[in-house]
Amino acid sequence: MIMLLCHRPSRAVLPIMAACLSTLALLEAIPSRAAENTAVIASAETALLRGDCGIASSEYRQASQSQPRPELAARATAVALACGQNAAAKADAERWLALAPHDADAQLARIQAELVSYQLADARTHFKALLALPKMKAGDVIDELAQRAGTEPALAMIRGLDAPLLHEGDVQLALATLALDGWDANLALRYAQAARAAGAHEASVAAIASRARAVLGEAKAASEEARIAAGDKAGRLSLAQSLLVLGKEEDAQAELQRLRTDPDVGAVAARLLAQLAIESGDYAVAEQRCNAMLSDPGSAPLAVYYLGLIAERRGDDEVAKRDFGLLAGTGFEAQGRRRVAGILFRQGDRDAAVRVLSASRDAQPEERIRGELAAADLLSVSGAADEAVSRIDSALKRAPGNPEIAYQRAVLLERAGRADAAISTLEALHRERPLDGSVTNALGFTLADHKRDLPRAEQLIREALLASPDNPAVLDSLGWVLYRRAQLEAALPLLERAFRLLHDGDIGAHWGEALWTAGRRSAAEKAWQRALAADPDSALLTSTVHRYAPGLSAPKPLPALEPAPRTSI
Repeated sequence: MIMLLCHRPSRAVLPIMAACLSTLALLEAIPSRAAENTAVIASAETALLRGDCGIASSEYRQASQSQPRPELAARATAVALACGQNAAAKADAERWLALAPHDADAQLARIQAELVSYQLADARTHFKALLALPKMKAGDVIDELAQRAGTEPALAMIRGLDAPLLHEGDVQLALATLALDGWDANLALRYAQAARAAGAHEASVAAIASRARAVLGEAKAASEEARIAAGDKAGRLSLAQSLLVLGKEEDAQAELQRLRTDPDVGAVAARLLAQLAIESGDYAVAEQRCNAMLSDPGSAPLAVYYLGLIAERRGDDEVAKRDFGLLAGTGFEAQGRRRVAGILFRQGDRDAAVRVLSASRDAQPEERIRGELAAADLLSVSGAADEAVSRIDSALKRAPGNPEIAYQRAVLLERAGRADAAISTLEALHRERPLDGSVTNALGFTLADHKRDLPRAEQLIREALLASPDNPAVLDSLGWVLYRRAQLEAALPLLERAFRLLHDGDIGAHWGEALWTAGRRSAAEKAWQRALAADPDSALLTSTVHRYAPGLSAPKPLPALEPAPRTSI
């Protein structure tokens, strides 16, 4: 199966840019003699309300090409980006630049369109041109592009790029962060060392270096850097975070307990302690820690989400729905809605479940698309595979060429048992986006999972690993294809490291199966138990454990405490 969490492309952040005017302002700004274009704009906005992204993007492009107004070209670009119409977005951005050649927002939009399309050579050229504009700060530009287009394409653009403005200490520090977020720890270390040599803030450099060393499994060096980082209040969590990445959870927990009373980082330490308790299946302790977090405004939404999750896992669906419902308007609203939808579906209220996931009529295009993807995914995992594929096909017709929807279609086809169609879809995406490591990895993994052309599957996965050599998803893929090729001794350390870096149920399923096949059954059961505690929702993990060790289960959670009254966050 294609693993949703680990093997899908990173979801790029595609906001409607602040530089774009509202529709009402656009209609007021366009002269009355352009009534035809005004009607086209109104039609485009109506299409957006229906979720017809392709039509909206096309009509905005039509209006933009006939009116020499930068704000109209900006709106056309924003709509195309939000709808995943990336080729159109680049054309619209170039129209915007033709009308406003020195507009930094237009430059950023064009680079964003190129990055999300993995047109890396063009993006590099235009990125260097953008840095040449007056008062442009390279570190800020890098952060903005990573947020807009995603870490992976931004890092792929930067890798190997040499420009004078990138040599400053703060910029090298930003690049180190980008490389670490993009799962390239050795590159992060090189940038961190360059930042240190250029005079960047020592504690900040050490914090990044500590995490990078931990990703690489270098415990002693990670601890040494963490001690340096702790000299600054922002770096006091570095040791605990590095210990977690190293898999030394007991030591990390002791360090976090020590930091709980720290006025600067105590709240974050409390959140990490709650997460540890959740992932270990110790729900009684997790509940106590989450209730204590409710008094902190910055921690309350996460605490409520965790409390809802605990209630759901204990079978108390009504308390779970209550808690998830309180997350409206917070950063956890989307996760809460997905959990509520799952509960409603299990309770037999299928229509209500889909309605919960559907975006409102006035939602932005990307929010509507996320709602469609979530609804299709829910239908698929709940056994309505054909309906899920039909729904995603409809979404793709309304947003033709959207790569995220196309990828999700491959996921649903594979889940529906249509492996040939899923592989064909991924092959098409790979031809369109050969430099996209996420697509390359997904194709290689899917071939391996279905025992198709294993030498090519390994080659594809190794290509993806070049782009993000420490990515647990890709490490898992490589371990899995080696397992499929009966190279157990090579597969096991990769799968173990992948699970250490990401406690994902699907990775745990693969690791345990490889251990079991190698004759290490006790180790396999321990791996599965650990994975079941961290990710009991993984269908692959559940089926794998049932196949090999049907009597095995995660540690039983302790009884619930009295639910705390929660009326708001």
